[in-house]
Amino acid sequence: MLKTSLIFVGIAFVAVVLADLEVSTQHPWLEMGRMVEGVFTPELPVIWEFKASLLNTVVFALCGTFLGVILGIGLAFFFQYLPVRLFCAFIRAIHEIFWVFIFLPVVGLNSICGVLAIAIPYAGIFAKVYAEIIQESDQQPLEGIPKDTHRLSRFFYGVLPVIYADTKHYTAYRFECALRSSAILVFIGLPT
Repeated sequence: MLKTSLIFVGIAFVAVVLADLEVSTQHPWLEMGRMVEGVFTPELPVIWEFKASLLNTVVFALCGTFLGVILGIGLAFFFQYLPVRLFCAFIRAIHEIFWVFIFLPVVGLNSICGVLAIAIPYAGIFAKVYAEIIQESDQQPLEGIPKDTHRLSRFFYGVLPVIYADTKHYTAYRFECALRSSAILVFIGLPT
């Protein structure tokens, strides 16, 4: 074990000695000073040149999250059935980038491709998490509602007030993840 570690330390030492560590042909302290100056005196007008792109990224994430929530809520009500659970596990397992490659030949390189690539795996994630939140929620408020009440009314008055905070926080977290995914989809060429 020690011999292997010493071999790797030796290889690392040789690699550092032979490496070309020069970053720039200019004086490194001058470059460092320019970087520190840029941190304290940023050029704000340059930031506003990217406002359309930033807004587009946020809209991508918002649309993908919204569509994922709608589909996820629909799937969450049937999550107790094995085929729905398997379907949700399948769509959850494929990353957004691969969904882009799946939808690319069908819809082309446009906004719909990106929104679907975010919404489809998020629908599976939302279905699983929402179903777990509903299952683990306090059932006591349902006891005060008459048994012959319609299922939708029982949900809106007995379950939704209990699960609202958890679903709201989790949805906000997934929106943050969708922002990251939307920014990553730029590297494929999507107009985010």
